[in-house]
Amino acid sequence: MLVGATYTARRIFESQRANNVNTERAHDRYIIDPKELNLIDKIARSQGMDVMGFYHSHPDHPDKPSETDREWGQPGYSYFIISVKGGKDVSVRSWMIEDEKGPFKEESIKINEKG
Repeated sequence: MLVGATYTARRIFESQRANNVNTERAHDRYIIDPKELNLIDKIARSQGMDVMGFYHSHPDHPDKPSETDREWGQPGYSYFIISVKGGKDVSVRSWMIEDEKGPFKEESIKINEKG
């Protein structure tokens, strides 16, 4: 999960790994344990931040939202999708649904390295 805050732009300060509880199709679907989501959300809020989005990989597929991503995606969250080819990360893009009926729109990603 992506944890951060909105100032003049959305900023992600950290990522938190969450377990995939989908036991039937874990190779191509994910379901975050609701208890884990609530715990990470509670910790983020105690630090003045929010859960801003989620990240997942698309093994041997592009870094674009799938039909399943669209079906399960929620407005207002960023979805970082990592394309993995041959076991290696090759690209990442971020997407957001602005409203319930709208399509995913690509977000720009700017990485600020700590000095």
